[in-house]
Amino acid sequence: MAEFQEDMLFKNVSDKDASILLDILGKKSERVKVWTKKLRHIDPTNYKPDLILELVDGNLIIEFQSTLCDDNFSRRGHSYVALTDQHKKNNKKVNLSVLSTAEDSKIIEYEYNDLNTFRYEVIGLSSLDDEKIINNVKSKLKK
Repeated sequence: MAEFQEDMLFKNVSDKDASILLDILGKKSERVKVWTKKLRHIDPTNYKPDLILELVDGNLIIEFQSTLCDDNFSRRGHSYVALTDQHKKNNKKVNLSVLSTAEDSKIIEYEYNDLNTFRYEVIGLSSLDDEKIINNVKSKLKK
């Protein structure tokens, strides 16, 4: 697939499909509600997050990356978390997890000023069958 096309497959994930993604991320929640929505953007070059989930114990933004999580992505991810936190309708924390076909699992720390570091996790799909996951989501989107 062309660059970024893989990411587009996940833009319209249902509540039921979200549980599959949570399994991949190693997250558990008794209840999952997808609430991805358009957000007012400070910078028009910031796209909207791929998926925002409200879980029992927090809000989770899931980004699907087919490129490396560099500083540009970290800035964008930090914006997603900040904007989601500003517009959330609950008192739960907002976290970011990245499903990546381009790199291995790791924690990224992005220092955005002298006092603060933005941390998020990358889950590398290289150890999983990414084609199977993508095909599974594709078939569910067609239903």
